[in-house]
Amino acid sequence: MMRSFSAKGMLIEQQNFQQILLRGKGDGNFAEIVNREISLLPPLDNLRIVKNDKFLFSKQSFDQWSLVCLEKKSDKEIIKIVSRMNLNEEILASNYSNTLYYEFTGNNKNYYLNKLTHFDLRPKKFPVSTMAQTLIARIDCCIYHLKDKYLVTCHSSFEDHFNNRLEDVINL
Repeated sequence: MMRSFSAKGMLIEQQNFQQILLRGKGDGNFAEIVNREISLLPPLDNLRIVKNDKFLFSKQSFDQWSLVCLEKKSDKEIIKIVSRMNLNEEILASNYSNTLYYEFTGNNKNYYLNKLTHFDLRPKKFPVSTMAQTLIARIDCCIYHLKDKYLVTCHSSFEDHFNNRLEDVINL
């Protein structure tokens, strides 16, 4: 169930995005294949984000990238993207859409998110267009720092626990 949570100066909205996990060398051939498929070059530096209107693309480690589809695609479209990328033996693409997505917006988003994590959200330590893998509400999550919001992702099996922790924080 899609939920939203609000508190003074903050809104959290659950989103219905899809995700593809990519593994590869990240060389010119990798970049060419990805760019041909989604019209976006992969970020070169670890934990960096590039984005357009359709995709959020991040480099999670030396050989792993996460591609979040910001526009709803059918399951068939996701399978086609994964299949086309997997035609190249240097890339391993996997449908990773069994993920929850929460957008944190508003002036107090850091205040409330800091109640759920020990991660340092200060811009000096967590600049815009970067991502991190950390614990939020004791759940392994990814957090993407976008211009005026955070996108937090975690596995869907934690939905009830995560939603309960969000409600706890808002009611403090």
